[in-house]
Amino acid sequence: MQLLKNKNFYFLLSFLEGASVMAAELLGAKMLAPYFGSSLYVWASVLAITLLGLAVGYFIGGVLSYKSKNPLSLFYVLLAAATFTIMMPFTSKMILWMVGMHSLIPSVIVSATCILFPPVFMMGMVSPLIIRAITTDVEQVGQSAGVIYAISTVGGIGATFAFGFYIIPNFGLTLPSIITGIILGFIPCVIIISQKQIGKATGFFLLCAWAFSTSTFSFASNVKLVYSAEGLLGQIIVLDYPHYNKNSIVDGHSRWLFVNRISQTMFDSLADESQNEEKYFTYVYRISDYVDSFPKTSNALLIGLGGGSIAKKLSEKGFAVDVCELDQRIADVARNYFYLSQKVNITVDDGRHFIRTCSKKYDVIVLDMFRGEDPPNHVFTQESLGEFKNMLNPGGIVFVNSLGYFEGNIGKSMRSVYKTLKMVGFQVKALTTDPNPDQRNILFYASLGEIKPQKDFIDERKIDLNDAVVLKDEYPVLDILNAEAAKRWRVMAIKSFVSDPNQSALPVFK
Repeated sequence: MQLLKNKNFYFLLSFLEGASVMAAELLGAKMLAPYFGSSLYVWASVLAITLLGLAVGYFIGGVLSYKSKNPLSLFYVLLAAATFTIMMPFTSKMILWMVGMHSLIPSVIVSATCILFPPVFMMGMVSPLIIRAITTDVEQVGQSAGVIYAISTVGGIGATFAFGFYIIPNFGLTLPSIITGIILGFIPCVIIISQKQIGKATGFFLLCAWAFSTSTFSFASNVKLVYSAEGLLGQIIVLDYPHYNKNSIVDGHSRWLFVNRISQTMFDSLADESQNEEKYFTYVYRISDYVDSFPKTSNALLIGLGGGSIAKKLSEKGFAVDVCELDQRIADVARNYFYLSQKVNITVDDGRHFIRTCSKKYDVIVLDMFRGEDPPNHVFTQESLGEFKNMLNPGGIVFVNSLGYFEGNIGKSMRSVYKTLKMVGFQVKALTTDPNPDQRNILFYASLGEIKPQKDFIDERKIDLNDAVVLKDEYPVLDILNAEAAKRWRVMAIKSFVSDPNQSALPVFK
């Protein structure tokens, strides 16, 4: 075929291969997130497996480019890469259920390997084969390699933006994976058919038809999936559980918000608060009760929204409430599914950027930020907390909500937050919402003035800060210190979803 002698044709293949590599990496990471989260462990595994797949692919592709005389080798490899890409959503769901309940770190590595390595390995083989196909003179090898890797990288950059900001948020993970594979495999199929290799192309077409036919999911569960969305900031789902506690809410359910399957908000509208039944998590009431004595004209700032429980309580008191939330989807969910009033002003921005550009002063500031089970590094540094201090009106207070681990090595991250707050100049108190560290929150109270006594404040004399770290911009280690706590929280989340037949029937991702 004359087409096989055209360099521009191979440049197109290189562009598609580079785009597909980054698409596979992003899709694979997001397929792991609902089960394993987006912690340091997960991203380290995804990056390592991607690089390993490419490295092995480059090596094997280089050997094949030298030894193989078959002009169709490149197209067979591309077709195999396309096949593995189409299979990613189906492979991931099977692997996650098979290994997800075993030890967390090995499970993450095994899952990432099974999901990502096959397609990325095959894609890694493509560039050496293309370089061999377009090189007619040994002196041109370096130039050819540079052009091919540059074009492949440009394809990857384009795919990163497209998938990160548009495709995954709007179309989820399954359909984009299938379509990416089809696009990658279409040209090789045409070439293979032109060479009378009908059987191989037919097999690929049958795979595509099967993938489309099974890509829509259905499930039977007493838990109602109200909302689901995928994105770079994680999976968001809203679930209605039947008869949580003794009461129920909309359609006989209590409503929960999960980010990467970690609970962020509970709302039970029929709970009788006069009988000490909780509509919201306990820490929401502790914040609300503390600020009861504040004037009704107080200004409140929330960094992190969730379902808007705290914003609702403060707004009901008459406070002027501003919220900074990084994810537009969370803002929409709070409005549409947790009935957050339009009186609450929401700005979609990074918390650190927001405070640097905000000149307003506040009486109450609440830091309630989690990426699933991980608090953001850059907001809890000495420099950042110092900026929050400067935003407080006289007599104001900062609340910090966190995971419930405070003692031992697993609690080192929260003790470091405590120590950093004190280093900034705050008076700091802490309380736990439950005796069980696996079921509670730690709530920090930080003020420049006196903090009103609470019956269950942790005795400062029992808080050992000798091994705690002052968190700084130049030393952003909160996620590393928090790794053991995040791991434990993630394991409990997996067990909860797997052990409950109503929850295990829910799709891992769409």
